[in-house]
Amino acid sequence: MRGMLRRQALALWLLALLAALSMAGCGGSKPSNEVDMGVAAFQQASVSVKAGTTVHFVDPNTGGTHIICVGQATQCVSQAGAPAALNDPHGLQFNQGDSRDIVFPTAGTYIVVCIIHPGMQVTVMVTS
Repeated sequence: MRGMLRRQALALWLLALLAALSMAGCGGSKPSNEVDMGVAAFQQASVSVKAGTTVHFVDPNTGGTHIICVGQATQCVSQAGAPAALNDPHGLQFNQGDSRDIVFPTAGTYIVVCIIHPGMQVTVMVTS
């Protein structure tokens, strides 16, 4: 009888542990409209939003300095419909710990690059 009670108690403890572990991951997921910057790369290859939606760009404390804009390679290239903040020929500077919300008002596909780090780009697909 004691052995059976121990097995039941162990089974309940394991079940509670599994439930707690599965719940722990629920709060840590990032919103689908967040773009994170690493030292020299965006952590997402692409993000999809509806027109008028904000994209949250984050340069965590573990990141580096970035200057981002719509463009190609390491150059800002103006694009009709792109957010004004990213359509600047000098780009938008982010330092470690910075975050900004940028509204993408117009449907289209926008390549956001870092002019400091070659190959650092994220595609923002905006639907109507």
